[in-house]
Amino acid sequence: MSSSVDTRRVANRILAYEAIQLLSHFARQHGGDLIALLVFTGVWTSNTAHLRRERERYAGLHDIPPDTQRRPISDAALAELLCIPRDIQDRYVESLSAQGLVERRGGGLVVPAAIFTRPEMLSGTNEIYARLVEMMARLRAAGFSMGDPAPTEDSTSG
Repeated sequence: MSSSVDTRRVANRILAYEAIQLLSHFARQHGGDLIALLVFTGVWTSNTAHLRRERERYAGLHDIPPDTQRRPISDAALAELLCIPRDIQDRYVESLSAQGLVERRGGGLVVPAAIFTRPEMLSGTNEIYARLVEMMARLRAAGFSMGDPAPTEDSTSG
């Protein structure tokens, strides 16, 4: 039986650092407003959550899922996902709608595909990818191996 090194703390530090760096960078694209970023991201990631396992379709930078593939998220589901009060969320949804970033369709909220063709969105996708590659290299350098389960507290007994 092989014993793997516990890298959970260092992996957590690396992931948290990268998450904060990305959130800070992208919040600046929303006027420095982190809540606006969270609401916007909560909507679009929910719209395309069913496509996460697609390995070839909608995989490339310019291969953006069309509006017909976007599933609306209800206001209630978004509030539950983001863990923010509805009155706060509603103000942000209204603002994002006024900016043309979010639309109401089919009983829910959708970020239209056209938004993702904007140069700043394509640039953001490139930045996220580059940071992910860098984060993976840092994790590997810290001894983290993809797919290996973390040792559990009771794995040493027995």
